[in-house]
Amino acid sequence: MLSELPNLLIVGAAKSGTTSLHNYLNQHPDIFMSSHKEPHFLINKEIGEKRIPNGIANMEDYSQLFKGYSHKKYRGESSVMYLSFPEFTVRNIKKYLSEDIKIIIMLRNPAERAYSGYQHVKRYNVMENLSFEDALKGAGKRYDNTRDMTPASRYLELGLYYEQVKVFSESFKNIHIIIYDDYKINFKVELDKVFNFLGVDTIKINDEKKHMVGGWEWKSKWIKFLIVKKNPIKTVLKFILPFKNLRKGIRVYLQKGNTKKVKRVNPVTELWLKAYYKNDVERLSHFLNRNLNHWTL
Repeated sequence: MLSELPNLLIVGAAKSGTTSLHNYLNQHPDIFMSSHKEPHFLINKEIGEKRIPNGIANMEDYSQLFKGYSHKKYRGESSVMYLSFPEFTVRNIKKYLSEDIKIIIMLRNPAERAYSGYQHVKRYNVMENLSFEDALKGAGKRYDNTRDMTPASRYLELGLYYEQVKVFSESFKNIHIIIYDDYKINFKVELDKVFNFLGVDTIKINDEKKHMVGGWEWKSKWIKFLIVKKNPIKTVLKFILPFKNLRKGIRVYLQKGNTKKVKRVNPVTELWLKAYYKNDVERLSHFLNRNLNHWTL
């Protein structure tokens, strides 16, 4: 059974380059990364099955993601909320997978990650219609009180990396950590380090296609609702336009004409975030034996 389950996980953090890494690794002949990038099987039942869009909650469906790829050296998936729920993830890795599993953690400046995470949720979740500042103030309470609120809305908690990384590092021996700053500057060098960590040949990756490009927001709330939310209009359009590629083309056209560039985070809010994360970043720096304090300067 284990030969049809993942032996490689990218566990987060969200908005730290995990989608591009997932797709780059999938180009390697020895690695298969699931077409369903974020099944979140290891935490879905614990946090609430309605919180993760298209999440998988049973083993049969989870194993189907990797069926037919037992011949690959690695079978992987990338569920970015795993990192922020280590108490559930670690327990279920040991229960369903293997303690020898290879785990990759990607970390981004937590203040930047919080704002990028907010923009991502605002783009794809109709429930997020607050300003960044208001969303920060009430994020924890909204998440606790709303059964189907995405865990990606826990903007502050997701960036408290120290305890998260510590739990994973103390629970498993095969951990590789990537700092997003390094990955952004020269992803090929960081990718070679990943190949070395996995013990596979270094290959040239096609990086022309970009993945989950951010930096934009909707101009029209109505267009956002039409594209993002399941609604009767979309149902009718599916009937009228049965061709998937045609519907995708219309969606891309509508999106291009109804988006604008995201404004820079308010400098006062940015300073507050840096102060909020300062102690955690200091502890993380000490734990990793790498000075990351520039994140909070």
